[in-house]
Amino acid sequence: MSAEKAFVHTTVPYGDDGKLVRGVIARCGAPGCEAAVPLAVNTLQNSRGDDTEIEWRFIARKLEAKGWHVGRSRTAHRCPRCFNAAKFSAIRKAETMQNGNGMTEKLKVVKDSMRVMTRDDRRIIFEKLNEVYVNDKVGYGDGWTDEKVATDLGVPRAWVKLIRDENFGDEVSNENIREQIKEARELLSQVKEIEPRINEAQRLIAVADKIEKSLAEIAKVLK
Repeated sequence: MSAEKAFVHTTVPYGDDGKLVRGVIARCGAPGCEAAVPLAVNTLQNSRGDDTEIEWRFIARKLEAKGWHVGRSRTAHRCPRCFNAAKFSAIRKAETMQNGNGMTEKLKVVKDSMRVMTRDDRRIIFEKLNEVYVNDKVGYGDGWTDEKVATDLGVPRAWVKLIRDENFGDEVSNENIREQIKEARELLSQVKEIEPRINEAQRLIAVADKIEKSLAEIAKVLK
């Protein structure tokens, strides 16, 4: 299968000046996914042998370095997100089969090996955290948590927690929680301000109760 059939050949911007050069666009073939990446491919003029095969390998290496799974046809490519989702879908399917049919120890070994976090997994999680984690003072951007990142990437939450702890900061330090803490402190301050008046009111009510009882006793004597 040649590179001509695997990728869309076109011109793509290259370098700081954005000059258009010969290149390709690789598109994810997963249903509903629109992920695409342009690559400059302008280095094979003096290649020997099967130029189309050499070009495919050259493009494949570049894409795989970005976390892509590269196929031999345009519909066989998978972007990092879809590739990981497919991998973990296979794990879940294997678990279902194991629970229903009593899979062998060999399947357990395969499943466990697939759960090992690879360098690409680390890079993908790091890039996502770099996108949604503001800083160690603010924490996650609005709406993001370890669980949401894990669901978005299709990876275990424990992996996200590990990469976040190692490279970013605490999960609980997000802006929403800080805002809630600020509001709670303001409410507490307001309660403390009116507490003396509440205590005084309670004391006056107690005195009024005593006076009411005394008046009732006096009224009985006067009858």
